[in-house]
Amino acid sequence: MSDKNSVQLITFKIGDNVYAVDIQSVREVVETKDIAKLPRENSYIEGIMNLRGRIVTLINLSEVLGIPTALENKKNSKYKVLISMNDNNRGAIGFIVDHVLGVLRVSKSDIEKPPLSSSGIVKGVVKSDKGLIVILDINRLISNLGLEGGSALEQ
Repeated sequence: MSDKNSVQLITFKIGDNVYAVDIQSVREVVETKDIAKLPRENSYIEGIMNLRGRIVTLINLSEVLGIPTALENKKNSKYKVLISMNDNNRGAIGFIVDHVLGVLRVSKSDIEKPPLSSSGIVKGVVKSDKGLIVILDINRLISNLGLEGGSALEQ
């Protein structure tokens, strides 16, 4: 499979569902227990973390997608965070997921069009031996949440 005909995806779980994002939209994957909670004007903002001197706003992806998380006791769990390449002028944005599964290379021709009810955040769907993998558009998600030009905390 040539590089221009394929895409690499970071796959992860939220609840019982498998999702993916284009590897080019993720700077890194980190684990942390240290999250500073903020007043919750938006239920999807979990808090902030310090990543090597940078403030990262943490978005609870299960809350955004409306899917129950598999993490039973978050206090004793390490959070798995996908750090987005899309920084805003207030710092980086991270998305909390239940489990990071790994990197998957798929042919672009194997990616099916998204369902009509996806509100633009679903780029497509891939069938795999583990079932359906829903590919999310991180940049569209950030835009839909109003985080692209600054922090949602300002609004």
